[in-house]
Amino acid sequence: MKHLIRNDDAVSVTLEYIIFSLMFIALFILLQMNFGDMLKGPKDVVIENDFNDIGNMMSTLVTDMYLILPENGIIESEYMIPAEIGGEAYTINANSVMTDQIFELESASGKKTSVTISGIATAIRINGTVSSSSTHHRIRYDSRK
Repeated sequence: MKHLIRNDDAVSVTLEYIIFSLMFIALFILLQMNFGDMLKGPKDVVIENDFNDIGNMMSTLVTDMYLILPENGIIESEYMIPAEIGGEAYTINANSVMTDQIFELESASGKKTSVTISGIATAIRINGTVSSSSTHHRIRYDSRK
């Protein structure tokens, strides 16, 4: 009868569970602190590459429009871009910089990539901003203005 009252087996199993749980939680926290940034690296590379691809597509589209510009008329082109890259929405800004023009792509978290338009800034001035979350994307040029 004396052994039934002083049986400590359940306490040691519970204590063992708590100790192992704390050890695994501490190990997980250490791994997350040391290797958590490794998960962000590939995402940044994917975002930068996709931004370069979209910027080059936009540059090619504008260059193609420049080659077939009517002297007195309107030309419009609709294009499609992904709504999100790397899980983030982004904007495309067309700005004049000195003698050349650039497309600047910027994500919601502040990642930026710039792509130049090949030397046609003197013939066509492109200004504007488009968001990836909008449904229709269109470039319009009116040579009558």
